[in-house]
Amino acid sequence: MKRIPMSRNRIDFRHLLAFVEVCEQRHFTRAAQTLAKSQPALSALIGQLEEDLGIPLLTRTTRLVEITPAGKEFLVSAKRIVADLQNAVSEIQDFANLRRGRLRVAALPSLCMVIMPKVANVFASRHAGIDISIIDVPGDQLVEDVTRGRVDFGIGYVSETEMVVSEPIMVDRLVAIASKELFAGRDSLSWRDLEQFKLIAMSQGTTIRSLLESGFRKAGVQPDIVLEPNLMPTAIAYASSGLGVAILPSSGVPDHLEGVVRFDLEDPIIERKLSVIRTRDNPFVPAAAAFLDILREECGVNGPSQLAKVP
Repeated sequence: MKRIPMSRNRIDFRHLLAFVEVCEQRHFTRAAQTLAKSQPALSALIGQLEEDLGIPLLTRTTRLVEITPAGKEFLVSAKRIVADLQNAVSEIQDFANLRRGRLRVAALPSLCMVIMPKVANVFASRHAGIDISIIDVPGDQLVEDVTRGRVDFGIGYVSETEMVVSEPIMVDRLVAIASKELFAGRDSLSWRDLEQFKLIAMSQGTTIRSLLESGFRKAGVQPDIVLEPNLMPTAIAYASSGLGVAILPSSGVPDHLEGVVRFDLEDPIIERKLSVIRTRDNPFVPAAAAFLDILREECGVNGPSQLAKVP
């Protein structure tokens, strides 16, 4: 079989598309109109293709174009290549325009309590073709999931390292929640005031517990911690039942809890800066950028640091 020297091979997608279109139309003028080309330009493409292949593919008559046996053989492969490339272009355009794709996000459990479901719901309504999954992971696992490629990015309380970069996206503050009976008659709450109550604190080793202990130290408070749950829903349930005052990040406390009062803790205000974490060599895909835009919208209007007190 005769091989075409690479130095002489001028065949590209334009030649294949022109050939396929002429074969389908069986007419140069109509094919040129479909491709938005002049007839001489189209004829030149076919001529270059035949010259490089070294064999006639078409025979021209005054009325129609006939496909030679070699042309019929070549047409099978040409159609497949044209279709494959057109499909590839269509798929990447769908990906870029958020019509299809997949997004995997890891976030701290506190964020998955309230904010992430809201953001995911808005994202799904705007971009129904994107398959999105959100997993809740502890802070010490967040970086590992990001660096190992299990997720596209993470959201949490993590410092920047050689492996990952972080972009601050929201500020979360600690709040106190308890039953209405425990907080009866109050319109504010300071860290000093906590000495009057039995406290519910997240278990040792969590970022929430570290922030809590920082608040106690800064306020000079000796806390009476009676319960140390591992999960935030458990802490909220304990507080709702009147077992004590739970100290939690505002991002993890639902806007309205029946029978529960929430106060922003003051003197001092203890906050944590939450960031988007990704690997240094992994730029955001369009779906990730769209998700983060929605997260910023939620934080701007109903952000964790701006949650209203529950009456």
